[in-house]
Amino acid sequence: MYWNRLYLAVLVVLIFINCQPSQSNNVCDPNSDAFKESQFTKFILNDTSPLCGKDFISNIIAYSVSGTISGLVNSGLKLTLNEVFFLDIDQNSSNFSFKNLLTTGTNYSVKISSQPSGLFCTVTNGTGVIQNANINSVSITCVISCNPCKVFLTLSGYPPNPGSAVNFDPSCSTDGNYPGSGTYKAMVVDGVTRRASVTANIGDGQINWVFAPNKTYYQDEGTIGTTSSNGLFLSSLTTRFSANSKYWTGLNTNWTTNLTNTCNGWTSNSGSFNAVMGQGNSLSIADITAGWTPDPCNLSNQQLICVQQ
Repeated sequence: MYWNRLYLAVLVVLIFINCQPSQSNNVCDPNSDAFKESQFTKFILNDTSPLCGKDFISNIIAYSVSGTISGLVNSGLKLTLNEVFFLDIDQNSSNFSFKNLLTTGTNYSVKISSQPSGLFCTVTNGTGVIQNANINSVSITCVISCNPCKVFLTLSGYPPNPGSAVNFDPSCSTDGNYPGSGTYKAMVVDGVTRRASVTANIGDGQINWVFAPNKTYYQDEGTIGTTSSNGLFLSSLTTRFSANSKYWTGLNTNWTTNLTNTCNGWTSNSGSFNAVMGQGNSLSIADITAGWTPDPCNLSNQQLICVQQ
């Protein structure tokens, strides 16, 4: 009787063991090979569907940001994604893609880092949030740019807190001195939405900069000068920017950004912050960039130098 019972007990144990799923084949066990293989496959396929009732990977899948390009008949276009990733675009390209870089819940922002020769490109649908899918709705449109290009001083002064450097741009097209046609941008930097140069007088690391390379600029009094291959004036101007004036710039005298004197990135009109201004009635680069001692941001509104694109 004893041996019969022992035999029965051993048989039950063996049956129980054999009925358990092999750990290496249990797709719901995070420690199993099958689970790991399944997750790897889902990652490759960007498959965020739950596995065994749980979502294990949607927060680590990287998505692409891409879009279309039209009118790119010249070379030199460079795009930036979140001002971290940069992408050189070939002449005549009709599309672009930043491959598998951002995870779900991440903000994305596509901007023009460098304009192509002889063209002016703009971005549509360039910002948003990644939501478990690739982004493919960004559009880049390029048109023939001005040559020569006009520069004008605004009639009105503007407060120092539009939110960023590029937020000054709309004031150019609504100002009383706007010529009536053409796209204009304000010669104002903050180092984030607009930058002329990282290194003194070099023109590296530009973001949405207003002057094009090797381009001649003029105002109503005559030709101002021609920019360098990186879109900077490096020697004295031929004609002044404007009559004597103060206008917001945020620049140092060498075209780098004066990060401590931009009214807190052009977000504040408080006297706790200062901003640097240029002096238009001069041929000196040091004056047109930062010719005036920084003023408190609550002192007065200042004019803008607007540059045709």
